[in-house]
Amino acid sequence: MHNDRDLNREGLMDEPILNVERLEGGLERVTLNRPNRLNAMNHPMAEALLAHFESRRRDKDVRVIVIRGAGRAFSSGADLKAAGQPDALRDGPEGDWVLRDLMKAMRGCPQPLIGLVRGPAAGGGMALALACDVIVAGESAAFHSAFINIGLSGAELGASWRLQRTIGVSRAREMLLTGRPLNAADALRLGLVSATVPDEALDDYGLALAADMLKAAPDALRLSKRSFDATLEAISIDAAMEIEERAQMLMIASRRAAAR
Repeated sequence: MHNDRDLNREGLMDEPILNVERLEGGLERVTLNRPNRLNAMNHPMAEALLAHFESRRRDKDVRVIVIRGAGRAFSSGADLKAAGQPDALRDGPEGDWVLRDLMKAMRGCPQPLIGLVRGPAAGGGMALALACDVIVAGESAAFHSAFINIGLSGAELGASWRLQRTIGVSRAREMLLTGRPLNAADALRLGLVSATVPDEALDDYGLALAADMLKAAPDALRLSKRSFDATLEAISIDAAMEIEERAQMLMIASRRAAAR
């Protein structure tokens, strides 16, 4: 369980803003825990998430990570009410964005990430969901780009990169230029999420999905994720096949070494 804490409405110490549970078989569950603010990301939460995913880069005990939000939302994005301005998460002397670094840390995280989205995933919260390898939506899920609605450019944190590749150029640009939300049913139809389930079944579905992944050989998930990311950017099918073949050769060598 993470040590960073947040203040509740009465100004008293509340539960940790990031709950981390180690479950059986190499599964980890991370819960954004600011339900009174719809899990809006303030600076402490962003820093806690960044530190967490950076720490998993060389952690071989954790093999799959499930990410969810406490209460009725995944995350409503940056906490503008608490911060007072859209760029409140800007950090460091060079103006680096904590959330930008978080997106990179999640992409570099070798464990497959399963995002369980219940309720709104807006702005930075949507980007957090899009950084997951597999997204499952509860029936109440709604994906809001939100950036353009608060006077910012239509996309950041990799949202345009992921959306245009997933749901198509025209639909993605409509979503990003208007700020219109995408509901769970449309997200499934367009391929943004792999499944929609009743909200009350979302956690169990996510655990079952993770359990199926955990049946794989120890290094298979890590190598697969690395290959998938690389082939997504490959310039040709020949380059993609070479990337895949390299991963397979590494797995074959690993199995032969284990059999000796």
